[in-house]
Amino acid sequence: MRARRTLSRAAWLGLGALALAAVLGALWLCGVFSPALDADAPGALLIQAQDGLDSIVIEAALDVEGCALSVTQRLLLQNRTGQSQAAAVLRAWPNAFQSPDTSPAAAEEDLYQSCYPDGFSAGALVMSYAGVTREGGAEAQAAYRYLDSAKTVLSVPIADGWQPGEVVSISLRYTVQVPRMAYRFGVNGGIWALGNCFAVPAIWEDGAWRTDAYAPVGDPFYTDCANYTVAVTVPEGYVCAGSGWPTVETADGQSVYRFTSLAVRDFGLVISDRFHMAQRKENGVLLTAYATDASRAREMLGYAARALACYAARFGAYPYPSYTLCEVDFPIGGMEYPAMAFIASSRLAAGGQALEYVTAHETAHQWWYAVVGSDPWNQPWQDEALSEYSVLCYWEDTRGRAFRDEWEQAHMEAALRVTVPRGVTPGAPLDRFSTMSEYALVVYERGAAMLCALDRALPDGLDAALSAYYARYAFKRATRDDFEALLRSVTGEDLSSLIRDYLDTYILN
Repeated sequence: MRARRTLSRAAWLGLGALALAAVLGALWLCGVFSPALDADAPGALLIQAQDGLDSIVIEAALDVEGCALSVTQRLLLQNRTGQSQAAAVLRAWPNAFQSPDTSPAAAEEDLYQSCYPDGFSAGALVMSYAGVTREGGAEAQAAYRYLDSAKTVLSVPIADGWQPGEVVSISLRYTVQVPRMAYRFGVNGGIWALGNCFAVPAIWEDGAWRTDAYAPVGDPFYTDCANYTVAVTVPEGYVCAGSGWPTVETADGQSVYRFTSLAVRDFGLVISDRFHMAQRKENGVLLTAYATDASRAREMLGYAARALACYAARFGAYPYPSYTLCEVDFPIGGMEYPAMAFIASSRLAAGGQALEYVTAHETAHQWWYAVVGSDPWNQPWQDEALSEYSVLCYWEDTRGRAFRDEWEQAHMEAALRVTVPRGVTPGAPLDRFSTMSEYALVVYERGAAMLCALDRALPDGLDAALSAYYARYAFKRATRDDFEALLRSVTGEDLSSLIRDYLDTYILN
C-alpha cells in the first residue's frame, strides 16, 4: 500500500516558490552546465508576470526502445472560475492519436501519407494514478474520468468541492506512448517531437470548461500561462531541447535536463541524438538552433536573431531568457511553443528564403501566442494573421519596402482573389475549414490582408497599436473585442467596419 503523504504549510508554499527572484537567479547560476553559453536569469518583466500563476512540475524519462515517456506530474492549481467546482479539468492531447478516427493527422489523405510514412501508429497518454491534496491535508487518490470519446478531456474530481480561490495540488502518473509518425507529436528520422504531450489545465470561459476537439486544421491549444519546472531523463548522447534553457547532469549513462520556465502557456520538447548546435547571445537572449546539419543550424540561428530584433523594436521586448529552434521531421512548415519553435526538415533542407520565412513566422508567434494569448479555435486569425503580418515587417526591415510590397501582392492580395467555400472567412472558427491549405490561405493570408488595410488606414501605421496591444495583454488572453477596443483607444478611430469587412464577409469572386 502506498503511504499517505501530508504537506505542511511550508512545504505547500514551497511548491509556489518560483515567485522568489533570489531563488530563481540561483537556479540559473547553479548546477552543472553543458559546454555552451548560459541563459541569463529572468528579467523583471518575467518575474512580475510569474507571480501568482499556477505551478506545474514534471519529471519525465524517455524509453527509446519502448517509444514512450514515463511521467510524474504535479499541478498546483487555483480555482479562478468564481464558483465551486466538482472537478479540475485537464487536456490530455496525446489520446487523440489512439486511432485513425480521431488522429488530427489522419483527416486528409495526403497529410496521412506524409505523417504516417510506415502506416498508422498509435499514440496515447495512459493514466495510472491521480491524486488530490488540499492545503494541510493528505493526498487522496482520485477516480479520474474522461469527458469525451477521444479521451482528451480529463476530469479529476475534488472531494467536497473545489472552492473559488482555493489552491489544490493534483498529482498524476502516466505514460505517453509516442507514435512513429512525422508530426508535432511523434518520432521520425531519429527526432522525437513532443509537442502538447503533457497534461495541461483546461480553460474556464463563459461559465464552462473549454473542451474543443484536437482539430485536424490549425492549432487548437488554448491555455493560460503557468510556471513550469521540468526534468527530463534521456540516454547519454541525446540532446533535449525545450521551452527554456536547461542545466544538464550526466551520470551512469543517462543525462538529466532540468528546465525552469516562467509564465509559459505550454512546454514543448524535442529530443534527438543527431543534432548539431549553433548558439549566440543577442540583447541578453540566448539563441540556440538544433539541426541535423550544422550549416543549416547556423543559417536558422541567423534568421531567428534578425526576427527577434525586428519584432522587439516594433512591438516590445522579448521577455524570455532564451529562444530555441529545433529541426523536426514533419510535413508542416513549423510549429510554435513558448520560447521555442519546431522547424520542418524540408524547410531546413531548402534553406534560403523558404527557411527564412518559416523562421520569421514562427518567431513572431512569441509575441502573438506565447505572450499575448488568444482563442485559437474561434479566432485563429489573432495569432496566425498577426504573425503573418509581422513577417511583412521583417521583410521590410531586412530587405526593404519594395520587397515587402511585392510579398504582400504575391500572398495577401492574391489570396483575396481565390474562391473559397461559402462561410469560410478569416474570422471563422477552426471547424469551418476542410484542409490545411484552405486554412492557411484564408486565416493567414486574408487575415494579414486585413492588418495591411489597417496599417494603410492609420496615418502612422499599425506599429504603435500593436505595441500597445502587446503591452496591455502580455501573459493574458485577448479577445477580438479587446483587439478592436484597443485600436479605438490608441488611434481614436472606430475601425470595426473595416475589420468586419475582411474577417466576416464572404468574398464573391
